[in-house]
Amino acid sequence: MEKEEILEESRKENKKKDAYEIEVENNGCKIAALAMLILISVYFIYEIVTGKGINPALYSAIAICEAALYGYKAIKLEKHRGLSILTSVIWSILTIMLVLQYFKVL
Repeated sequence: MEKEEILEESRKENKKKDAYEIEVENNGCKIAALAMLILISVYFIYEIVTGKGINPALYSAIAICEAALYGYKAIKLEKHRGLSILTSVIWSILTIMLVLQYFKVL
């Protein structure tokens, strides 16, 4: 592909968004995910300290989010593909375990 063809494809994909706007959206998603994980960690610690037990539904939602994120990275990026696949598989197994725990199968 020539430079002009690559630029045209990029314009089609980004639909009137500039590179800075895309970067801001990506960074915003990362910050939101980090904030979610911090809040969930606080809930998790509170549940352990107070002896209330854990809420598998809440944690399965987080686990599936992480499984999808690493799965998508494994598909789209070649860098660290093996690690992304492994991480996605681990998060997927955790998701399945939490869902089964929620429905009292485990």
